[in-house]
Amino acid sequence: MSEFNNAPIPNGGPAAPNGMRPAPIMSSPAPQGTTVCGIVGVVFGAFGLVLSFIPIINNIAAIFGLVGAVLAIVAIVGTFRGKKRGKALSIVAAVLSVLAIVITLAMQSAASKALDDITGTSTSQSSSADADKDAKTDDSTKTDTKAKGEQDMEGDLTDMHVKIVSAVRSGNDYNNQPTVLVTYEWTNTTDKNNSFAVLANPKVFQNGQELDTAMYLDNPEGYDSGSYLSELQPGATGTVTLGYVLKDDSEITVDVTNLLDFSDTAKVTYKFAI
Repeated sequence: MSEFNNAPIPNGGPAAPNGMRPAPIMSSPAPQGTTVCGIVGVVFGAFGLVLSFIPIINNIAAIFGLVGAVLAIVAIVGTFRGKKRGKALSIVAAVLSVLAIVITLAMQSAASKALDDITGTSTSQSSSADADKDAKTDDSTKTDTKAKGEQDMEGDLTDMHVKIVSAVRSGNDYNNQPTVLVTYEWTNTTDKNNSFAVLANPKVFQNGQELDTAMYLDNPEGYDSGSYLSELQPGATGTVTLGYVLKDDSEITVDVTNLLDFSDTAKVTYKFAI
């Protein structure tokens, strides 16, 4: 019997005193690897954050942010329980996802407010025009903000008076493509501060195709990158310059319509030889 108790323990271990075998040492399981949910959450959060600044498309950003937040929560729970590594990665995924959702909601709220302001301004201008209609006798007066049809080079739109001043070749864009620099002169005819970007929808066409807006590494002479978003007070006049990427050397057609008038019933247009 004593010989049996003092026999060596399998696996090569020595016999314990008094014939007792030592109890196995229990250790907590090591994390099995970096959390996959955290990695995927970072990807969704990053995509959502980038897209959240783009109007309309930022609806997708909110979805990306929501999915990223859910994955981040799953990853955080897993890392705190010690099943996976990557606690910091999971927290980053959560932060990116929450930022994507918050910025998307903020951008959509700002866009909605801008649309409400434009709608209110248009209603106010329409009422004012109807009230003064009987008193206007000078056909050359340019205060009718309900002008319709095509107007050559200069004319009235719903909330502004605009003139297409010039279109000249300019420096190459960031992709080394030739560009044309178009200059617009406009007057804010609303009763609130507004920018050209909020009121107008300028487009340039060549061979029937709309040209892309140019982006410059170094601003060419005469180009003011901030003029498109700069606000004017009611009745003030300012100048806007925008660059467009040319397709060839043929003439271009510049059109300016109301931002929210998809029927293009009121339009100022002009053709330029390049």
